[in-house]
Amino acid sequence: MQAARIPGLAVVIVDGDQIVFAKGYGKANLSGDPTTLQTPFMIGSVSKPFTALAVMQLVEAKKVELDAPVQNYISWFRVGDPNMSAKITVRQLLNQTSGIPQPQGFLTSTENDDMALERTVRSLAKLKLMDQPGKSFVYSNGNYNTLGVIVQEVSGQMYEQYIRQHIFAPLEMRNSFVSQDEAIQHGMAMGHRWWFGFPVAVTLPYVRAVLPSGYIISSAEDMSHFIIAQLNGGRYKNISILSPQNISLMHDAALRKPYGMGWESIVSNGNIMINHDGGVPNFEASVFFDPEKRVGVFVTANVCSALDVLSSPHGSSILDGSTIRGISQSVLSLVTNQPLPDQGIGNKRLYVIFDLILLAISIVLFVSLIRNHRRRSMWHIAVLHFALPIFVLYLTLRVPTGKVLTWMYEPDLGYWLIAIALVLFLKGLFEVVLTFRFSSSQHSAS
Repeated sequence: MQAARIPGLAVVIVDGDQIVFAKGYGKANLSGDPTTLQTPFMIGSVSKPFTALAVMQLVEAKKVELDAPVQNYISWFRVGDPNMSAKITVRQLLNQTSGIPQPQGFLTSTENDDMALERTVRSLAKLKLMDQPGKSFVYSNGNYNTLGVIVQEVSGQMYEQYIRQHIFAPLEMRNSFVSQDEAIQHGMAMGHRWWFGFPVAVTLPYVRAVLPSGYIISSAEDMSHFIIAQLNGGRYKNISILSPQNISLMHDAALRKPYGMGWESIVSNGNIMINHDGGVPNFEASVFFDPEKRVGVFVTANVCSALDVLSSPHGSSILDGSTIRGISQSVLSLVTNQPLPDQGIGNKRLYVIFDLILLAISIVLFVSLIRNHRRRSMWHIAVLHFALPIFVLYLTLRVPTGKVLTWMYEPDLGYWLIAIALVLFLKGLFEVVLTFRFSSSQHSAS
């Protein structure tokens, strides 16, 4: 935790139906309040198992059929290909095999009205499928946002209301929220982003438009209740949120594929574990559990960055190798007497390399600015000092993926790129002036 400069972190370990370890570390906010087991954190894509559970509850109530077309429940549902739209099923959404690509740009949305989620799913009509439905695994938040709308259409409730009533309430998740404003009133941790390896506090807009895929808020204590239900056939204390058969169906789907019904699976030292990781720009979370040994771990922290996904070995996606995933998997390995997994490069070393690369580039650029100037061709000036800066600015300010990467997840890189682009541009102007002065002097001399 100290090596990675994590401000606040919470860990909980479940064995069977008991919490055997639970502790908060570090600070929850700028006031210095300690992180506790009741401190709410944004759990990112760990929201997906909640959405999958909600859908399976509706399946169990015989209100939804897994292999029925999505259009049976959302009549207006469309992707780019109208014919393929009718073939996408609920099961394919759950298993991330619909072919829907990862939508871009929604993390910058600030629209939080009751229609925000529906607009997000309606926008899928512009997207071309990556593959035919059912053919291959393509991780996409679009699948789980669509499932969130199915929950709304079938239950007659807003997604938020359904989650509160049918999951939070029976599992006694009293510090879990589907509203950032409400969570802040109950002591939600202050999020951070790593800037060149150092955490900087930031409160970012809550993106209700993608709530089912990534914006549930929960505490370590509450997540232990959720894990207990997963390890005990859907039961927490004397309440059942789903039948043992359907809990097993969800787990089995994950064990047979890279991703199934809200869960991923990983084989480590011959041992199969189920997990899901989550990350929004200023929070990380990870769940690991062994369904056979009935042991589970949840870890969450109030810091994140894009670069951190490279800090530890990843799962089904190359973008989930976060520090918190590494900690969570290691804790489960220790608890189940398994060898520790590969620890990867680590956040601290990763940022040392990142900082050194940026420093080296900056030094080279600085040296080029102060060295003796020689006349360059206008073509050279146009490419290096105008075309390249414009391309960098376009990539970071206009391209959806670039905007999300550099301004939401890695703003240190974003500001550095902008600074480099401006310096190159100003140097270009200077060289244009020198070129014209040289040309004028040559003309005068002749």
